[in-house]
Amino acid sequence: MSQYLGELLVWEIEDYLSAREVKPERARVAFIRLADEWATASIAAELAAGGSFYAAARRADAMGMTVPGDMFGVVTREERPELFDAVPGTTFPPERDGTGYVIVRLVAFEG
Repeated sequence: MSQYLGELLVWEIEDYLSAREVKPERARVAFIRLADEWATASIAAELAAGGSFYAAARRADAMGMTVPGDMFGVVTREERPELFDAVPGTTFPPERDGTGYVIVRLVAFEG
């Protein structure tokens, strides 16, 4: 019986390792879309101080700092290759997005 359990454990470890070798092509992300540089600096400072991404997004929206757009989305490796070197939960620095700015958080990879 113990040899059988040992073999099961080895198979589970092999499955885990092979799954780690497969590189995901899609990732789920959250966005905070901000209207101007002042709003972006304010929210970025809140996040840098350890604030919650989702609380910061709600605050920015309540204060009229945001611009219309989806808060959640899916991106591909081709669109945002830098996301795929990070771990889920990573929040990226603000970047220019059209006439405003966007702060992106990696939520999860899709299989």
